[in-house]
Amino acid sequence: MARTATSAELQAPGLEPAGLPLFVWSHPQAGLRFAVQGELERREGASLREVLKGLEGGPWFGASVFDPARPAWPGFPRLRFVRPALLSSSDGEYVPADPAPARIVEQPGERKRWTALVDRALQEIRRGALDKVVLARAIEVQAEKEIDCAALLRALEQRYPSCRTFLVRGDDGAVFLGATPELLCRVEGGRVFAEAVAGSSNPGDAGLLTSNKDLREHGWVVEHIVRALSGIAEEVRCGPRTVRELANVAHLYTPIEARLPPGRGIAEVAAALHPTPAVLGSPPAAARRFLDAHEGLDRGLYGGLVGFVSPERSELAVALRCALVRGRRARLFVGAGIVEGSSPEEEWAETELKARALLEALGA
Repeated sequence: MARTATSAELQAPGLEPAGLPLFVWSHPQAGLRFAVQGELERREGASLREVLKGLEGGPWFGASVFDPARPAWPGFPRLRFVRPALLSSSDGEYVPADPAPARIVEQPGERKRWTALVDRALQEIRRGALDKVVLARAIEVQAEKEIDCAALLRALEQRYPSCRTFLVRGDDGAVFLGATPELLCRVEGGRVFAEAVAGSSNPGDAGLLTSNKDLREHGWVVEHIVRALSGIAEEVRCGPRTVRELANVAHLYTPIEARLPPGRGIAEVAAALHPTPAVLGSPPAAARRFLDAHEGLDRGLYGGLVGFVSPERSELAVALRCALVRGRRARLFVGAGIVEGSSPEEEWAETELKARALLEALGA
């Protein structure tokens, strides 16, 4: 059984690299922070539902890829949950981080490639093959010295306290981390709580709540969640649609909750909900075919799930606003939903807006 570590134990030699646990899950606004040091058990597999269903006791912490049909990143299984040997929890203060200087690595032709990809998606939308597809791109950053992932995580916690901040250390020492605004689901007390987060603009944009394009994009996500929960739960209800503002971007937001019948839990909920149109598109099968054929990006854990599972409470978020860090190099992942009315220029600007979270924390 996992036990809570003392601060002295966490600083003792031989546990883990100093300041870099196997897994961190943090929600500063809720006063929640867990750090996993060492593992007692590990569960891996290809089926999200089967792995989650097989988790007994806990808590378990882990992550899964966006597309289980594709090869995993080196050091990161497609789907892995661990039961910690030592678990530290706190509602501690977040010490400001001073990142090493870093620069964005130029990628010749990237803007042209993006424009062509968005134009192709719009062609498919206009001929009726798609309603929406979420396109992603990567931004490469090079730091002057090895990136301090613990400091980077602290910077994200400080800048984005309303987000779920996470860190997953790979078996080869690489680190996947980020600060996501999108909770896929929380299961607690026989109820499930989900969030539709789609439709984006600059902070303070009063027109977001009346933007036809963004309302359509948001509506597909709400419809998907309500339909999925209606198949496994009861009393599905949507809260009021509002705007959730972060430091760098604003999103349309709708909370959704339902009551789970006995025998159903996080495994059934996650399998029913993921992936939502917020990270894939609509219809899902057509969107996935388009991405497989045209996107050309190894998403890995980006757009997948990350979080914790326990008998009392489970939380899984969509891994967004994130980066894969190897030594002095970081690969940032950002995306944008393409619908009728989108333009390559506006969607590029949206991805630049979303990238600020990590670029600022990296000092780039």
